Amino acid sequence: MRSASEVDKTALPIQAAPAPPLAAGLPVAKVRRRADEFIVGVVLKAEARNELNRLLSAFSTLRKTGRAARLVILGGSSALEPAVTGAAYQFRRDILWPRDEQDTLAWLRECDILVSLHEGTPVCVLQAMLWGIPVITTALRVPHAVQHRRTAIRIPSDNETALSQAMLELAEHADSKLAMSVTAAALVRRQYSETDLSREYSTNPVVESKSQMRWLVKETLFRALPGSRLFRRGSRAGAQIALTIDDGPDPVFTPRILDILRLYGIRATFFLVGGCAEQYPSIVRRIAEEGHEVGNHSYSHPYFNRLSWRGAHREIAMTCSVLTRILGKRCRLFRPPFGKLSPRSLLPAWAARQQVVMWSVDLRDYCAQLGSVEARLAHTSLSSGDIILYHGVSEAALEALPRVIESALQNGRKAVTISELNRG
Repeated sequence: MRSASEVDKTALPIQAAPAPPLAAGLPVAKVRRRADEFIVGVVLKAEARNELNRLLSAFSTLRKTGRAARLVILGGSSALEPAVTGAAYQFRRDILWPRDEQDTLAWLRECDILVSLHEGTPVCVLQAMLWGIPVITTALRVPHAVQHRRTAIRIPSDNETALSQAMLELAEHADSKLAMSVTAAALVRRQYSETDLSREYSTNPVVESKSQMRWLVKETLFRALPGSRLFRRGSRAGAQIALTIDDGPDPVFTPRILDILRLYGIRATFFLVGGCAEQYPSIVRRIAEEGHEVGNHSYSHPYFNRLSWRGAHREIAMTCSVLTRILGKRCRLFRPPFGKLSPRSLLPAWAARQQVVMWSVDLRDYCAQLGSVEARLAHTSLSSGDIILYHGVSEAALEALPRVIESALQNGRKAVTISELNRG
C-alpha cells in the first residue's frame, strides 16, 4: 500500500484515497501532509456541477491567501470527475476523492470544516457537528440544530463570494471556529443519538432501557386515544397483518428489501427519514410505484423529547415537504424515532394532520446477528392485526426477512399497508 506522500506524487487527475489502516477499531484517513494544513470536506449530491465549480473557485481563493489546504470530496458521482480535473488543474494534487463509501466516516473525521452543497442535511453533517467540525451549508430546509449562526453557517447556494468568506472566516479565526464547534457539538449530542448518527457504520446500536413507568404511560395513551390519532394494532377479526420498514431509504438495503417484497407479492409501509429521502428520491419513487405506502419518520431521526417545540415541528414539517415534492402527494402517517411518545412527538404530528403509528411486534432486527431474528421469531406469536417493526439495514436482518414474511402470512393472513389495516 502506498503512503500518503507517495499518493501525492501520482499523475492521476483525482487522487484515489489509500485504504486507511485500522486503529482502535476505526479506519484513520491519511490526508494531512503537515500539521498546519487546513482540510476542507465537501458533501455533494450526485449531480452538482454548478455547485462544484463554485466550491473549487472558493477553494482557490482560500489557497491564494498562502494557506496550505486540501479539499476532500465526500460524495458526488464519477461524472463530475472531468469537471474537477478541468477546473482545478493547478491544484489537483490538493484534491482527494475517497471512492469507497465505507471510508467516508474516517475521511470526514479528518476535516477541519465541512461544506454541504446539498438540498437537505445529510446525516454526515450532523455527525460532523457532533465531532466539533464546523459546518457551512447551502440548504434551505435544515433541522433545529443547524438553524443558528452559533452552530452552523448558512449561505445562499448561488453565492460564491459568501462561500469564500465563510471558508476564510473559519480558516483564519480559530476562536470563532472553536466556539461554533463546542456549541454545535453540545446541541447535537443533546438532541440526537450518536449511535443512530453512525447507524450506517454500525449494526449494534445502544437501546435505552425501558422503565415500568414509561410502559404504563404508553399503555394509558394507547387506551385513551382513538386509533385515528395513535395506532398500534389493527382488528384481530380480519386476516390482515402489516409489515413496516423504518429508517430508509438506504441505497444498499432498500432496493434489496423491495426485491424480496416483490418476490412474495406483498405490500408494506416504509417510514422514511426525510434527510435520506432527499438524497435518494428515485428509491422513494420506486417504493410508491411498487404499491407500498410511505410514512414520515422525521427529517434527521432525533430524540423528540430532547427537541424544542419549534425543532419538533420542523422535523415533521420538513419531511412532509420532502415526501410531497418527491411523490406529488402528502403522506398522512408519522412514526416517532425510537418509538418515543412524548408531547413533542405527538402534538406537532397531530397539528400536521398525521396519524401516529407505532407497532405491536418488534423483532429487534436493528441489532441482529446471523440467526438472531429467526430465533426471536420462533418465540413470537404473530396474530391478525399485528404491526411488525423492521429495519432490514444489515445482512443478518435482510437474510431473515423472507422468514419473517412467511410467518406473517401463515394461517391465511394477508400482508397489507397501514392504511389498509386501519380500514379493516
